[in-house]
Amino acid sequence: MKQRLSSLSKERTMVEVLDKVTPRAMRYYGDLFTEEFYRRLKKKELCTTRCRGCRKLAFPPRAFCPYCFSDQVEWVTLGSRGRLYAFTQQHRALRFNRPDVIGLVELEDGGPRILSRIDARIEELKIGMQMELSFIEISPDIMLHQFRPMTK
Repeated sequence: MKQRLSSLSKERTMVEVLDKVTPRAMRYYGDLFTEEFYRRLKKKELCTTRCRGCRKLAFPPRAFCPYCFSDQVEWVTLGSRGRLYAFTQQHRALRFNRPDVIGLVELEDGGPRILSRIDARIEELKIGMQMELSFIEISPDIMLHQFRPMTK
């Protein structure tokens, strides 16, 4: 019984820590490209970088091309529709809490697969479903992208 109480106490402490550090972790930009990504999300634009040489997209945005290693990149706006490629649910993590669904959405316009929060209950989802981009305000400082099933 004592070991079970200790385990519950550790789990509660972890939940409290995650709740406290999640907003701070999301505000930490780290570099100019990440900072620009979040600035554009605040304006409800889902963007990334594209190499001017090989023309490939990188997501998340980067200061260099991960394919040809060129530093000649430009910002592009990604499409707002795609298909659900995969999805899951996890108990608790930075950015996502149960019942949040996490999914990979393959963009229609040839864009990359985007890891995102899915704005739907897990029971409502099927692989291949058409999805559309939406945004969720986490705090006055933080706007994130998410996808939801398209309505007919």
